[in-house]
Amino acid sequence: MAYFIDYKSSFELEHSNGSGLRKCQLGAIWALKSHFTTSSNEIASLVSMPTGSGKTALMMAACFELKLNKVLIVVPSKILRGQICEQFKTLKVLKDNGCLKNDAPELKVYEVTKRQNSREQWTDILNEHDVIVSHPNSISPYFKDVEPVPVDLIDAILIDEAHHEPAETWRKINEFYSDLKRVFFTATPFRRDRKRMKAKLAYHYSIDRALEDGIMREVNFCKEKAGIQNTDEALIGSAIDTFHEEREKNANASILIRTDSIDDSVNLARLYNEKGLVVDYIHSKRSSKVNSQIVNKVRNNELDGLVCVGIASEGLDIPNLKVAVLHATPRSIPYTIQFLGRISRQPDGQVGNAILIANEDEVKGEVYKLYKSDETWGKLIPQLVDEQMSRARHYKSSQAKEEDFQMPELNVFFSALVYETPNDFAFENAEEISSKSPFEILRIEQQKEDSPLIIVTSHDKPLEWANREIHVEDLLDVHLLYYHSESNLLFELTTSEKALFSFKKELIKFELRRLPHSRLYKILSQFNQSDYIMVGMKNAVSQGASQPSYKTVIGSGVQASVRASEGRIFSTGHALLKIDIDRTWGLATKKGRVWAMKRGTSEEYKVWCDSLADLILNGPQAITLPGLSFLAKSEPINRIEELPIAIIPNDLFFRSFSTIIQISEGEPIRNIIPEIKPIELDEENDELLCQLKIGEFECDLNMNLQRERIWNIISDEVILVRADKSEKEVIEKSLEDILNEFYSSLIMPNGEVVEGRNKITPNRSIEILPSQIWKVKDWTGCNIRAERYDDNPPIGNIPVINKTIEFIRQNFNGGSDVLILDDGSHEIADLIWFQNQSKQVHFIHCKASHGDNPGRRKADADILFTQAMRSIHWVSSISLIDRLKERIQGNSRLLDTTQATWEALADNYKINEWNFNIILPQPGFDISQVSDRNRDNNNIYELAIPMYERILGSLASLEIWGS
Repeated sequence: MAYFIDYKSSFELEHSNGSGLRKCQLGAIWALKSHFTTSSNEIASLVSMPTGSGKTALMMAACFELKLNKVLIVVPSKILRGQICEQFKTLKVLKDNGCLKNDAPELKVYEVTKRQNSREQWTDILNEHDVIVSHPNSISPYFKDVEPVPVDLIDAILIDEAHHEPAETWRKINEFYSDLKRVFFTATPFRRDRKRMKAKLAYHYSIDRALEDGIMREVNFCKEKAGIQNTDEALIGSAIDTFHEEREKNANASILIRTDSIDDSVNLARLYNEKGLVVDYIHSKRSSKVNSQIVNKVRNNELDGLVCVGIASEGLDIPNLKVAVLHATPRSIPYTIQFLGRISRQPDGQVGNAILIANEDEVKGEVYKLYKSDETWGKLIPQLVDEQMSRARHYKSSQAKEEDFQMPELNVFFSALVYETPNDFAFENAEEISSKSPFEILRIEQQKEDSPLIIVTSHDKPLEWANREIHVEDLLDVHLLYYHSESNLLFELTTSEKALFSFKKELIKFELRRLPHSRLYKILSQFNQSDYIMVGMKNAVSQGASQPSYKTVIGSGVQASVRASEGRIFSTGHALLKIDIDRTWGLATKKGRVWAMKRGTSEEYKVWCDSLADLILNGPQAITLPGLSFLAKSEPINRIEELPIAIIPNDLFFRSFSTIIQISEGEPIRNIIPEIKPIELDEENDELLCQLKIGEFECDLNMNLQRERIWNIISDEVILVRADKSEKEVIEKSLEDILNEFYSSLIMPNGEVVEGRNKITPNRSIEILPSQIWKVKDWTGCNIRAERYDDNPPIGNIPVINKTIEFIRQNFNGGSDVLILDDGSHEIADLIWFQNQSKQVHFIHCKASHGDNPGRRKADADILFTQAMRSIHWVSSISLIDRLKERIQGNSRLLDTTQATWEALADNYKINEWNFNIILPQPGFDISQVSDRNRDNNNIYELAIPMYERILGSLASLEIWGS
């Protein structure tokens, strides 16, 4: 019995009277026939076609055209296994297309539902059947207790959804049957992990062509902004509304709901059913029979849809699927394309594009561009597939998990994060530690008690530390941890922080502290500083868009290239010093890192760390790097000595182009910078007591430099933050973790800045404020005790903001200027005034007086000066216009400005054409008093100096309006 040979005469590839196969299917058949006439069976052939373009019919036709006898088909799921069996039995799709005569008998197909134990069993099965369909777990030689289908009993292997092939269970199948014809079929001939399939691409039919030929329909992406906590309810509401709309246009439309755990699938099915839909769930723990029954019910519209888990959706053949919902968003392009294929095929009788609903706020990884873009997915997906295809063929495995693999000798680049440890430090049960998925510990070794502890982990990452070249798929990172007991210092080297963190807390139970800048500087302080070849300067005072957060000077004569005036803003970020002909060392202050331009073995690394420890132990602490004393000075502190005048959150919140803060089950709060207000110093407990405000939410917050985690939020609420710094860098952590990793800046009354446990003292050059910053205004008719804007203010008694607007109107050009009232929670400023002709942006912060008469009250300055310093982040910010657009759509509004004028300015706004000015109207200031530096107890003047220095450093100007 050889069905495909015996009934070849009943098969016609290009049938003239029937509908026939599609062009892409014919093209793939011709490509396969060509491949097997010119290539040996040693390399499998690969056919890449989008989901829904007819891979199953292609497999059937290939069996006839290649004149196959006995065929093994391998599929990735039980659900797909059952589908393929049913379709191959009847060969209905070939008969419907007119390629196979209707009187051709059914094909004998065997579905492998359990492992076989002997060759005899397989012989009996193949005597009765022409096709075997199996999941790899039932036939892969990877499993020692499995009897694979004997090679001599079959003559071809067809592997569906072949992007799984690089996995070991699949790869062993490919290797075992290397003498047979093997054809791989997939919609995505690449993987997220860039593992290469061992196959030659014989035919690729692009998504672009499939859309053009009408085989696929475009997918409309319905962006749901559901936040980053408890998102199911919002997605369900959007999905049900969309589904009912589609049912009105397409009576047979069905919905596919994707999640990533079995428990979630059961729960989601319940939630959807409670909302009125009729759905069921499929997953690997349910029997093939039950899963198949559910799929058939969806096909026949007996169910509205189904919930699937992970790859259970692969290969689902339900043509009437129209809407898909992602409760767990895939992070890889290949899986995303596989999933979209379920809804993008174009069935007869349906109109309109398919619809995908997902939570934009949870998107990460390589799909970021796809979900964040406003371009049609019909354009983007083909583009991304082409990008992936171009990268997909250049990787090999290091075979690190093979039994005969020889670990290369370590040849590490000398680099170390240096930590201070307690006296009783020791590693915890180093031989017994385990890592968290997806990392696997392959080797742990320590030659002697005082040698570095070496841990090698496996992960998908290029190998950079071996002394011979190895290109990788899934392999290795190295981690060296060396404890220098005499100095109580720990030296840490890793090629992957994520891999290290997967086991670090299990290995180290002690509190570690970053090495203070003053101890770090000692490493280079004993050498000749004339040979710096690189100096990096960190903006320590004036964080904001107008000044870079970092500047680097490279080359000879570096010190001469760094201006002394930069010490008002910048402190040491990193430095690279050529010590002698053989030694070039560097250090970086951000995390306390030291490095050398050298590679070596673990024992050579230990010797280098010993020399660093000696340098750190010897000599006095330094507050700057020698030769760079004009930069802002840094020294360690262990307590806060006085109440800060302001606390400015880390630049992370200002420079990220999108931020989300979600508090427990509340609505997500977007693009708002948390406010941290210093309240008082608890000197007995060395704590700075603060108030945290995020929108309407308020809670206590304290800072204690004696603790390992210096910031502590006093609240039972779960506060999560997502900050999108770029497409590839998305930070998602609790707010408390953010505060303890990305330190806020404490602005002290004397102009010093505290970041974490370091106090930074700028190289101050200002002692006298310029007289032009002080402006006397006539506040007649103003209630100086009232601040907030009033649409209908009492005549002769108007609030401060209304009076400030009267001052602005004296120079306001109604034809081109823009005035925005932004008074409210997390404002950029109370008023933002764009003077278009002079290209001047004014950030105006108004405050009411604490007294009936002007004076020099410190209370009149505290919040006002803090707001002024927060404005620095918006000076020359690329996000300013976008953020104002968002706020105008909310509670902010245009004053004396038409929408057309605002849109014209926004559309033509170019940062480098504009100057920035910060205006502080405070009628409670008596200018003659507060501007007098020599007046006794003039706190306003002293507090204005550090504020003015920060504003000047941001390249903005300052005006203080008083009485």
